[in-house]
Amino acid sequence: MSKFKGGEWLLFGAIWLICALLVLSQWGMGEYRRLQDGFELAAHQAYAGVARRLDQNESVLSAIDALLLSREPFDAPALSAFSREMLPRYQQLYAIEFFRNVTAENRASFLREMETRFGETFYIRDFDVMGKRSWQPAPVRQQSLVVSMIEPDLPAASPVFGYDVLGDPHFAPALRKVLLSGQKVSSRPFDLYDGGGRAYMLMQPLFRQSAAESRRTSVKRELAGVVALVVFCDKLLQLPVDQSLPGSLDLSLLPKEGDGSEPLYERLHRFAEHDWWPVVTRLELRLPLNSEAQPFVLGVAQDVRLNDLALLPLLLRELFITLLLAAGGLIYKQRMALRRERSQADEELFLQSERASVTLSAIHDGVLILRQDRCIEMANPMALQLVEMPSEEVLGQPCHEVFRLLGELASEFAEDPISECFRTGLSVELPERMQLTTARGKVHFVEGGVAPLLSRDGVLIGVVCALRDMGPLRQRTAEALEASETRVKEHLEKLSHVARLHTMGEMASGIAHELNQPLTAISNYCQAAMQLLDGVEDVPPQVNSALKLAVAQAGRAGEIIKRLRALVSKRAIETRLIDVNQVVGNCMFLVEYDLRERGIEVVQLLSGYSIPVMADSIQLEQVVLNLLSNAMDALKDEPAMKRHVIVHTRREGKKGILEVRDTGRGITPDLLEVLFHPFFSTKPHGMGLGLSICQTIVEQYGGLISAENIPASGACFHIELPLALQAERQLT
Repeated sequence: MSKFKGGEWLLFGAIWLICALLVLSQWGMGEYRRLQDGFELAAHQAYAGVARRLDQNESVLSAIDALLLSREPFDAPALSAFSREMLPRYQQLYAIEFFRNVTAENRASFLREMETRFGETFYIRDFDVMGKRSWQPAPVRQQSLVVSMIEPDLPAASPVFGYDVLGDPHFAPALRKVLLSGQKVSSRPFDLYDGGGRAYMLMQPLFRQSAAESRRTSVKRELAGVVALVVFCDKLLQLPVDQSLPGSLDLSLLPKEGDGSEPLYERLHRFAEHDWWPVVTRLELRLPLNSEAQPFVLGVAQDVRLNDLALLPLLLRELFITLLLAAGGLIYKQRMALRRERSQADEELFLQSERASVTLSAIHDGVLILRQDRCIEMANPMALQLVEMPSEEVLGQPCHEVFRLLGELASEFAEDPISECFRTGLSVELPERMQLTTARGKVHFVEGGVAPLLSRDGVLIGVVCALRDMGPLRQRTAEALEASETRVKEHLEKLSHVARLHTMGEMASGIAHELNQPLTAISNYCQAAMQLLDGVEDVPPQVNSALKLAVAQAGRAGEIIKRLRALVSKRAIETRLIDVNQVVGNCMFLVEYDLRERGIEVVQLLSGYSIPVMADSIQLEQVVLNLLSNAMDALKDEPAMKRHVIVHTRREGKKGILEVRDTGRGITPDLLEVLFHPFFSTKPHGMGLGLSICQTIVEQYGGLISAENIPASGACFHIELPLALQAERQLT
């Protein structure tokens, strides 16, 4: 009978399970259809928003065409003003650019116009959009479309000016289609120059009516250039804020040709709290956009997760109630066990505390325990005797109001041992000559240490100070040590004096070496003059020649002494926050005449950001002027077309970089090792102190200077200086 009842209950349970599964299946299909209908409605709403933005893009281009069609010559300020007015209205527009039509005939006038506009040498450049993303000078082409206007004109976009878009294989097919058809054409997507995301360009040619052809019957239009809207893909696919669309939609742009094409751009939804639920299925829909100029297909997708079916929360709630009841019993049983363990732990803690209290009362060292807020939690009798205060005035008080630990005769700031222990979490031994000053002004010489007090988890919860009063013995020992230190200091001063004498001897030897030859020549020529004048009534012509040579050699000796005096002079250094780019600009102004006289072209590749350093502006200008002078000397024997000097500044991490390169013959490997040695020079009349002084100036500001050869280019001098970013932020 019992077996029958068990089998009956088993059959009943199976039937109940099958019915429940059927009901859940029907309910789940209804939920799926509801979710699918909601997804399609949301997809068409998103489609309407994207289509509206595409229409806006084409309307802006049409407005620009209508604005500039009747203007002769091409009105760039009007286009710039119109762009500044349009950009804030449409969030998907990242920038509006104009590509000037530059041919072989108008290339020279275009470069002069841009040099006047930017105030420096202007180059037409190529940029590898889909590769290494690097700039390089563009070769002369029969036709170029050069970026000459960018709105908004941000500093980060300054390198884009001069970019030949028609010379880039990524944009060339679309641009040729624009020029042939005269219609609006979209480019392939690309990554923005400043790393801000992905975008594409909607381009349209701008024509102007030629004045020479306007009188004829057939009006011929001349290409002024191409205007391009840089459309930000992420903003283009942004869901409309005025509609309650689900935040879990994934939008993508796809090309119209081929259903299996890879997406041009995807805008995935942000991670939400419910995204950890497993995915049941994924709803997808592709909607072609009605724009010939922007031939895209809008892809809309959404993951249907288990919690979207609203079934799992019901089952989880019932399961949670069952588990809660079971957990309640386990918790009660665990609490009873914990109560017994806590009672035993309290008894053991009391015994340990009692033993520690008796031990601390018996020792002759002062022991204090400080909490994490540096208030005194416990002090043994010896510690109370040391600070000369009763326990009720010590316990609970901040330690600095009861006593202070100071080093005797400290000459500079030193961290308190207690603060150091709290900061590092390591044991700190009290240094020599440590004084304990009580709140009443009494001073004791102490020794000992400060140890961290850690919790079971290794967290610092306080420190333990162990202090021993050294008394008169400490004072006598301190007096003996002080006398010993005095003798050591006197000996070190004598050694330092001897070292300075040795240094001065080496310097005197170097000066004598440089002055030996000119002074000897002066003596020889003077003796020759005396012999020629001896017993001769008419002065022969050789006397004048000898005296002139003597004067020249004396002048050389005076120049050497003058340079050495400048090297060792003690001019007051004014260290302040300066910009390396400004220093380069000052030097370019000073050497502009020499560069023009020698036919040398300077290329300034200066950083778009300031390079702040703490230094003396005059000294850094001396360094840059010396390097420019050496570069000009290295180019004096080169052909006129190969005389180039490149000055490059940039930031690398926490360092500012300044490079001065020339296109000369470089430096031989054997000279690189001794290039910065004092009195070494490759010039016939050089002192050999220029680069040595440069090295001294750069190193005194914590920097480095080095030289190397650039293959097939010439010599390069490289200077690194630490950036003063904190000082720059304080000023700004």
